[in-house]
Amino acid sequence: MRLGGLDLLSARDVAAYAFVASRSQSWELQDHILRNSGVANIDPDYASALERLYESLPDFDLGGFSNKDTTPKKPQKTLANALCCRIAQSLGEDFHLSPRQKAVIECLRRPHAQDFLTVIPIEGLGQRMSAVEYQSILKYRLMIPMFPNDETCPVCRKAFLDKYGEHALHCRELPGFKYRHDFVRDALMDILRRAGISAKKEAPVNFLTDPSEGRSTLRPTDLLVFGWEGRKHACVNLTSVSTLAGFRENGFVAG
Repeated sequence: MRLGGLDLLSARDVAAYAFVASRSQSWELQDHILRNSGVANIDPDYASALERLYESLPDFDLGGFSNKDTTPKKPQKTLANALCCRIAQSLGEDFHLSPRQKAVIECLRRPHAQDFLTVIPIEGLGQRMSAVEYQSILKYRLMIPMFPNDETCPVCRKAFLDKYGEHALHCRELPGFKYRHDFVRDALMDILRRAGISAKKEAPVNFLTDPSEGRSTLRPTDLLVFGWEGRKHACVNLTSVSTLAGFRENGFVAG
């Protein structure tokens, strides 16, 4: 789960790991069952599986598994961690990973990145996830396409959806996105009012254009502050920027 499902292999790939871990974890039981049979603890099957592990993990210390007195306390966990580390290191060698895939894998390996898979839902407190949300998050983390390329966003009807659905996280027409914008605007308006500064929300700014240029195409400003600095009016416009959208290269120039 820590690698988004990429560490789930076939039974053949993990057979030697599982066999060695199982035998190592049950030394005492084997001694009890085979105490009068004359069968040695290290039989050819175990030695062969251990040899396969030496080939698969050349840099990992497996010496403790050759003797029941030196076996790690948790052999299954020890070998499972070693296997996952080997897979993570060889991903770039065995597969051609795009920059997006590398970034997603690194995010999935961060602490608590996959906690939502094992969380206990509490519907009474609103701590739950719908089936659609759960499927969407899993698809996003497993890099499974959710939309056809170049399909128009059904909310804003302007942008084109990317196949992984990232546009849906920062579409400006979504209710949550607009709510955050209006919340910050109203908070600033309240601060100005408490400070005794005159201001107006959603104010028209046609007076900023030359009448000879014809009708103004300027949209109303989020906040118009009267007599701000040097008795000049100031227009404040808020822009919500998603971490997925990034910043525009051209900066804002006053005036």
